[in-house]
Amino acid sequence: MKIRTRISVVALLVLWLCFSGLNAFAAADAENIGGKIEQFVSEHEDTTAGMAVAVFDSEKELYSGFFGHTDKEQGIRTDKDSVFEWGSTTKLLVWTSVMQLYEQGKIDLDADVRDYLPEGFLQNLRFEKPVTMTHLMNHNAGFQEMLWDVFSDNEHYIPELGDLLSRRQPEQVFEPGSVTAYSNWGVALAGYIVECIAGQPLYEYINGHIFAPLGMKHTSLKPDYSDNQFVRSAWDRLVCYTTDCKRLEPSRYFIILYPAGSCVSTIGDYLIFAQALLNRESALFSKPETHDLLFQPTLYYEGTDIPRNCHGLWMIPYGKPVYGHGGNTAGCSANILLSPEDNLGMAVMTNQSGEETFNCKMPELLFGKFEESKYFGSERELPAGIYKPGRTVLTGPIKLYSIAFMGFDDESKEEFWTWDQETGRVRAPYGDYLSAPTWQIVYELGIVGLWAISIVLVPVMLLVMLVCRLRRGESRPLGKWAVAAMLLRLAVVGTAAYIIFSGLTYRPSDTYFWGFAVIAALAAALAAMAVAGMVGLSRNAVSMNKGTVFVRVMTLCGIIVTVINILYWNMFVFWA
Repeated sequence: MKIRTRISVVALLVLWLCFSGLNAFAAADAENIGGKIEQFVSEHEDTTAGMAVAVFDSEKELYSGFFGHTDKEQGIRTDKDSVFEWGSTTKLLVWTSVMQLYEQGKIDLDADVRDYLPEGFLQNLRFEKPVTMTHLMNHNAGFQEMLWDVFSDNEHYIPELGDLLSRRQPEQVFEPGSVTAYSNWGVALAGYIVECIAGQPLYEYINGHIFAPLGMKHTSLKPDYSDNQFVRSAWDRLVCYTTDCKRLEPSRYFIILYPAGSCVSTIGDYLIFAQALLNRESALFSKPETHDLLFQPTLYYEGTDIPRNCHGLWMIPYGKPVYGHGGNTAGCSANILLSPEDNLGMAVMTNQSGEETFNCKMPELLFGKFEESKYFGSERELPAGIYKPGRTVLTGPIKLYSIAFMGFDDESKEEFWTWDQETGRVRAPYGDYLSAPTWQIVYELGIVGLWAISIVLVPVMLLVMLVCRLRRGESRPLGKWAVAAMLLRLAVVGTAAYIIFSGLTYRPSDTYFWGFAVIAALAAALAAMAVAGMVGLSRNAVSMNKGTVFVRVMTLCGIIVTVINILYWNMFVFWA
């Protein structure tokens, strides 16, 4: 018995030494990450504007580095006082706030969110199944994409969050829980629910319950950053660049849908928050169990035990499961990545829009490179077809947006995804892709293509008509009906171009919603002209020369194609 006991003790001691040795090796490897990062940065120096990075465990900072410039032209280098925009990493502040309220018993994550909102607030729900906070965290509440009133170029146009969400409500196009479609509006709604429960603006709640307890003195969430003069002054001086280091002008906008991505801070404060998320005994929560719950999966890849989302934290498939959130704005990119298993994390901030080298590739130095077979095995086959993203617009005056992102291409198929045989959907990080029938794709591309051709032919036909009349020596003006119809069609295109320009320059949506009303009126006028044109052609075709008949027929075809596009793409629905 004594011999067995001694053997057991020795065995346990050996096991302890082995595992402690492995942990010591992992810690030493993490502490040597600085050299790897600096080498990595030197290899990408030509495409580096400004970048700050921090590597940490739950208790201490293991490495921090500052590279490049926050203003290349003025030679202002990145340092500890440089600020960057968090982009969608801001959403982690919302989910942290929600979990704090959950811990206090003030919200049920699986209750109908209408229980916490003003009566009748949500006017966009189309399904009986209620939307819950878990749905909002998983981005599967069913809302289509909202493209307007997210950014503003005017700091004097920053409405209260509740007012903005009340006026701008995207349609609910999927049953809650059925389709994952990344939603900025859904996160903003979650932020407003925090406001309603806490009885104060969200940025005030987060200042008092996250920033202040953690000592984050160089961070601001208020959309105009007026609550932190240090941040506002540094943000005003920030210059942003493209991924190939070309200066962006302008690059900084006010994010009025601010819970979705308005936060600005130094890398030091960014590190403090990221580290607090990793530490189960930080000031964020009163109970370690709340921290543990935050990292529990709320959404899986169908047919697997692989987490997809954990209460708003996305699982990023590096060499080991890593949880966090990336973010992009018009001029900055950022990322927070956490490995609770190894007690390691990385925070990255850049002043480059859409930057991926440092935000996506560099973390492989710490977490390992993603190997697809490690998660799903080596054999997967996606049925042939075209897949449209769930994050799109399926109804309303900007439905045409859906054709811009046709779907899951060959390059995407090399990434992390599963195919749900029951629904025929691709489940990929941040969103689903839905199988689109061939006839729909052919029809949509066909009518848009015909519309484009008909518009290109308008000036050609006007020129031909003018030349023919001059050759015949006719002095009377061109056919009034044909010219009026062509000008109306050009007016539709011009109005659409104005709407697109207004959207791309982030003007308040009220300034261009009138454009859809104009298009609706033009569509009605064109329809009336089509009827008049067909009646006139049937009555006078015999007396018309071939050229006039040709012009009439081509103009009628152009009108019909234009009206079909306006109707199919809902461009007349100016009230939506």
